[in-house]
Amino acid sequence: MTRGPFFMSSLAACVVALLASGGLLADEDEVFDRTPQDCVRVTSINRTKAVDDQNIIFYARGKRAYRNHLPQKCPGLEREDRFSYQVTGGRLCRIDTITVIQDSVFGFQPGFTCRLGAFVPLSPEEIEDLESLRRGGPTQDAIRATPVNVDRPEAAGEDEPATPEQD
Repeated sequence: MTRGPFFMSSLAACVVALLASGGLLADEDEVFDRTPQDCVRVTSINRTKAVDDQNIIFYARGKRAYRNHLPQKCPGLEREDRFSYQVTGGRLCRIDTITVIQDSVFGFQPGFTCRLGAFVPLSPEEIEDLESLRRGGPTQDAIRATPVNVDRPEAAGEDEPATPEQD
């Protein structure tokens, strides 16, 4: 079956349009901008996750996330995984502080207050890996290990390594 010149030019125009809009091929050479930011808008924060006592993931709208590495450990942050903050101008910045909210027999009470660090953007792949780890599953690139049983000769003493038999 032969195709006319009109069909080929229409097909070429569609491919060029899709390529130009980024709908057919993703730009694999595009570099993810990991430049730390001093501030994030509070209205863009959806949720947070304390990874440990010194790292917080701030999940934002549009499948964006930022890791904040606190300059000092903040006792109780990971265990409680909740904190409060006050902002001015609607932005949470590296000079701001958070206060861990502790659950006690008397209800919720303020705990340690700690200064934030810079907000480092996380790539979509890093966000996916974090979500997978949070759900308890392995990441796509995880190394899987299988236990191996090692046969130990009965004749070898416990303090001496086993030696191969010689003929």
